[in-house]
Amino acid sequence: PTAPDAPSPPSERAPKQPPTIRKARLAATRAAILQSALETFSERGFEGASTRAVAAKAGVNHGMIRHIYQSKEELWRAAIAFMFERANVAMSQAFADLPLRQRFEARTRLYVRYCAEHPEHARLMIQLSAVASPPLSPEVEQFSRTRHRGIMNDIRLLKQEGALPNVDSSSLLLSFVAACQMIYLLAAEIKANSDRNVFAPEAVERHADAVVALFLR
Repeated sequence: PTAPDAPSPPSERAPKQPPTIRKARLAATRAAILQSALETFSERGFEGASTRAVAAKAGVNHGMIRHIYQSKEELWRAAIAFMFERANVAMSQAFADLPLRQRFEARTRLYVRYCAEHPEHARLMIQLSAVASPPLSPEVEQFSRTRHRGIMNDIRLLKQEGALPNVDSSSLLLSFVAACQMIYLLAAEIKANSDRNVFAPEAVERHADAVVALFLR
């Protein structure tokens, strides 16, 4: 008979997963942890969030987070980088060949949909300005500046055509971003006051219509 502590016969051992499957599962686990971190940090702030809360929301063992990320600040930086990389993918559709007005409208609709899908992005960016949080990494800052320059160039050209209000460009951009984002940050208040679900697909499209009509002349 086989001794109790002897290894299982080859036929009884669990088959090893191919490296590609293991890699895919690890990537999925990391993505779940980072998304949980974004939601937890956006709800509780950096100081109020804990890695245990992130683990619980992600459905993983706390030790796994400690194994991958050496500190809460490292997890924060990884989550913010993940958020901006995801935003870059979501907003990278090629609109360069469209006429300027159509490009503005297409990008506006895309951005409103992104804001509806990921309200934690706006909450975290507001936190960076309002409460104590680790600063953005140089890579994230550079990405943000590059995208900002591209948007500001379109605003300048649209103002020259008379298609956007002739006001300070920075104020115009901030007003535009707020118009796209704030409805999703105030979703609970809107639901309480009007029983309106701003995240419903048809409501998101109506809001995109409203933002385009509000800014584009």
